[in-house]
Amino acid sequence: MEYKILLNELLTALKMSKKRFSERLGLSQGNVSDWFNRPGYRPSIDALKRISETFNVNLNWLVTGEGPMFIEKSRRGVRLARDLLRLPVVADIAAGAGIEAFDIEPEEYLALHPSIMPAPGPYFAFRVQGESMTPHIQNGDYAIVTTSWQEMDINDQICAVRTHEGLTLKRYIIDSSRRMAVLYPLNPVYPTIRIEEDDPDYVIVGVLLLIIRKYLR
Repeated sequence: MEYKILLNELLTALKMSKKRFSERLGLSQGNVSDWFNRPGYRPSIDALKRISETFNVNLNWLVTGEGPMFIEKSRRGVRLARDLLRLPVVADIAAGAGIEAFDIEPEEYLALHPSIMPAPGPYFAFRVQGESMTPHIQNGDYAIVTTSWQEMDINDQICAVRTHEGLTLKRYIIDSSRRMAVLYPLNPVYPTIRIEEDDPDYVIVGVLLLIIRKYLR
C-alpha cells in the first residue's frame, strides 16, 4: 500500500490538517507535503518512527498497512511496546522443492522488535517446509526476509526466490560468466537450481535476515 493512502487515512483518523501534522512532528510543511504529492516519495525510517512516537501509531501499520492503526493496550492497561512489529506469516516457503502458497490469508503473526532487524523493511515472514537448508534452517522454522534488497549485495546470500516451481529458500550465487544464477541448498543431498539471467519465471522476493525457531515444552 502506498504511504500517501496510509497517511491520508491517519490524518482522517486524527482529524488533523497537514499543516498541524507537520507542526506536531517538528518538520517543515514542505517536507511533509512531499509525502502526499511527490510520486514515489516516502518518509524516512526516522520520520516513520517520529510519527509512531508522536501519535501512538502502530509502526507495522505505517510500513505494511497491516494490523491496527494505533498501538493497542493489553487487558491490564499496559501499553504494548511502542515499536513492536506484528508480521503476518504470509506463506510456507520450501526448503526443498518449490511450493506455491503466497496469496493466502495469514493465520499466524510474529511479534518482533525492530531493534533486532539488521536491515530496513518492509518485511515478510515465511514458515519453512523441508530439509534442504538443514542443519542451519530446519523444517518448521520461521524465515524473516526484507524486500528492500535492491541496494544490497545479494551474491552468496540466502534469499526467498519465486521460481517456476514455486517459492523456495536457497543460497543465491551469481555466475556472471555464464549469465545465470544458481540456487544452492545447504543440505548437499538436495540438487541445485540453475536460473538463466533472462528467465521471466523467477523473482527474488527478499533476502533472509532472521531465522526464528519455536521450541515446544
